[in-house]
Amino acid sequence: MHSLKALVVAAAVAVLTTATVIGTASAAAPVGVLTFGAPGPGGPNIPAGQVLTGNLQPGTNATFYTTPGGPVGTTCSVSNIGVQVLNNPAAPGVAVTKLVALGFGSCVSTIPGSTVLSVTENNLPNNNVLFNDAAGFPVQVVPAGAPVQLTIVESVPGAIFNCVWRPGGAINQGNYANPGNQLIVTNQKIQLIAGPAGPCGGPLQFLSFTYQPLLDSSIAGTPPVFVN
Repeated sequence: MHSLKALVVAAAVAVLTTATVIGTASAAAPVGVLTFGAPGPGGPNIPAGQVLTGNLQPGTNATFYTTPGGPVGTTCSVSNIGVQVLNNPAAPGVAVTKLVALGFGSCVSTIPGSTVLSVTENNLPNNNVLFNDAAGFPVQVVPAGAPVQLTIVESVPGAIFNCVWRPGGAINQGNYANPGNQLIVTNQKIQLIAGPAGPCGGPLQFLSFTYQPLLDSSIAGTPPVFVN
């Protein structure tokens, strides 16, 4: 009888030990590159399919300048971005998202005699936005097909021109900042591939913008996004 009782107690201890180990493993689930609400283990991982969105940091513009820092070129006081998460691996790593929205509005030109009529974007779903948790949290927009293309329609007295711009390859002058949940691109070179260089502002321009905050729009309350 004592041997049977000892076996029962031992079995119960084994079950409790196994449950504790499983519970600990579950509690220690790996932290993803992207979390919402808080950084690190304080925030849930963002699952594939979620859409992250952002508008311009208040008080700033998206700029297309002929030289880094301007002031000649095009400024837009309205801009937005949207990406859909494709893969959010455990940190350290690179989270892959798909560019689904990129818009510019309320744009004006500082090129003498030029007026901006519209800015349109093409090839968005053919580009992936990569969030890397390496030093500085670099962000890249990498073509999976045709690269992002921006068409700025400008008018000058007596004529209207389509100025078509593309980056030479990936947009690689980006980074993410957890304070403020900022997605930042600074002085990304873009090339004129169609349109007259003079009215369009030369063969080369520098694109800059800051979206703040970047939010998980698929979650109630649209919590902020963090890179870990």
